Amino acid sequence: MPLRFVHCSDIHLLELAGTTPQRFFNKRLTGGVNLLLNRGRKYDGGMFQKIVAAAHAHAAERLVITGDLTNLALESEFEHVQRHLEAAGLPVTVIPGNHDAYTRGSARAHRFEHYMSAFMAGEREPGSDYPFVQRLGDVALVGLSTAIPSLPLYAVGRVGDDQLARLGRALARLRGEGLARVVLIHHPVVRGVAKPRHDLLDLDAFGAVIAEHGAELVLHGHEHRRIEGWLPGPGGAQVPVHGVGSGTYLSQKPGRHGAYALYTVRPGSVIRVYHRWDGREFVADEPDAPPLRGTGSH
Repeated sequence: MPLRFVHCSDIHLLELAGTTPQRFFNKRLTGGVNLLLNRGRKYDGGMFQKIVAAAHAHAAERLVITGDLTNLALESEFEHVQRHLEAAGLPVTVIPGNHDAYTRGSARAHRFEHYMSAFMAGEREPGSDYPFVQRLGDVALVGLSTAIPSLPLYAVGRVGDDQLARLGRALARLRGEGLARVVLIHHPVVRGVAKPRHDLLDLDAFGAVIAEHGAELVLHGHEHRRIEGWLPGPGGAQVPVHGVGSGTYLSQKPGRHGAYALYTVRPGSVIRVYHRWDGREFVADEPDAPPLRGTGSH
């Protein structure tokens, strides 16, 4: 059975109720200034509800969000996001982004995992949170975390050697079962597309896992713009890599629109219809997207 789902990312839902000034005496100081002078004017959390409504209109079976659900990784934000996801009216899968582990305290507390656990249910190796695997018919979603706290003005990420080893084992097992494997990661995995200080620090190591085991599709966010590329897979195959614009960005600049993408995935076929914000609504950018071939066993 194919899987029909909507992919969005970087929704940055903000809720500061009850937050004291003391919570900003760390990296949140620069983040708070950015919210005041930039992000708060250019993003509209209400657009997320339009994406949810669109997912229902498309008869999507699932909503997939590849990180940065919050701005500052505060409890009030996670509670706000949790309420929105519980009210979405369809299954939701999430992974964390760098903003969801914005400070060392939020990372040490596993705040994202505490609040978002219901949306990351799946198979995982004992004692680990990532990757997790959700089997949905003939498709498997494989959720990773690149979320690490970093210095002010940095937004880097890392998968880590242990998680990469677990990823390789999961991809090999799922390929043996003939499932279409969709890897979910926050940071871009194609060289040269991330802004300075936004990099995935172990990008080459991630690419090596894909080169050995393959995948049918890799989805990411982070850069708030449409990105299309590929990674080498086994036997010279090309694994499609798609980045999506922020789901709540009001911009209408080419390639940087607020956006989501509708996917229909089955073994041997990936069909995408990209939707961009035109100032009034989300409109289909490419209604006749061609099938994209990955590296599955079919």
